[in-house]
Amino acid sequence: MLEIAARAFWRIEYQLSFRRPNHVLYAFYPELKGVDEVRPSRDDGHFNILMLGGSVFHPAWGQIEPALAEQLDAAGVREVRIFNMGVPAHTSRDSLLKYTALGASRFNLVLVYHGVNDTRANNIPPELFRSDYSHYGWYAAINAVARYHGTASFALPYTWHYAMALTMQNLHRDQYAPTHEPRPDWVQYGGNLLSVRSFEDNLTEIAAIARARRDPLMLMTFAYHVPSTYSREAFMQKTLDYRLHRMPIEVWGRREYVTAALAQQNEVVRHMVATHRDLLFVDQAMLMEASAENFDDPVHFTIHGSVEFASHVVDAIQSRLCPTSPGRC
Repeated sequence: MLEIAARAFWRIEYQLSFRRPNHVLYAFYPELKGVDEVRPSRDDGHFNILMLGGSVFHPAWGQIEPALAEQLDAAGVREVRIFNMGVPAHTSRDSLLKYTALGASRFNLVLVYHGVNDTRANNIPPELFRSDYSHYGWYAAINAVARYHGTASFALPYTWHYAMALTMQNLHRDQYAPTHEPRPDWVQYGGNLLSVRSFEDNLTEIAAIARARRDPLMLMTFAYHVPSTYSREAFMQKTLDYRLHRMPIEVWGRREYVTAALAQQNEVVRHMVATHRDLLFVDQAMLMEASAENFDDPVHFTIHGSVEFASHVVDAIQSRLCPTSPGRC
């Protein structure tokens, strides 16, 4: 009866399969289901691309996906199929969990673009910070069930762990960071830059998985544009060097702390590609001109910026991944 109740809960609350309890992460990452249904492989006649990132990849916040598809076609890479896992507010931790969950799929290219969402994790007293980001209720819940994805025969065990995670959050609300904009009384802690180590650990694990699966992996530094005249007031008045002024940097923390964390995280990426020659790399932070032509706000791209971003990816593919016959990669 308890097992039936557990399965009924996930079915009613998250529309998961009642008969197959082994896909619990669909509740948190419904985008996984579409990939699992297709189950791409490197020899299925398509050039399969997995995009792992946050809102910058999401179609509501930019045009990178269609720009990439068009430019690859123009470069001779045919039958491109893109699986875009970019979701607003998601961090490198989310991408690690998603990529791990896609164990039956293989890709011709995996793109990882993260940075700013990880910096938000720093806005918490350092004694409450957790390297797996479980100081957010979102990650505390996901971490409690993630290891059951793809393997569980019963729903009751992970339902118990999920219930315990929710109970802890309700009992200790003052010990968890809000998922979106930081608590005003906690932004003072953002200068500790504890996310940098977690960011590195997450990318290192993603790279290890890609290496084991023989998926070509491209890491990128995170491009951002914060004018010297930046202030939240100027941003809200739309007087800065942006096009649409969509999202102020304070959504992630104090300007100086966010940019400091991004700079260190970008150095992590550069160090990783310097020490692992199998990684593809685009230094988007260096290549993307910081101007209104490319940026709608500190991190999201204009249409022109999306096209420019995609062109850097295509250039790297042609020079490293497909130097002679891109259509047959």
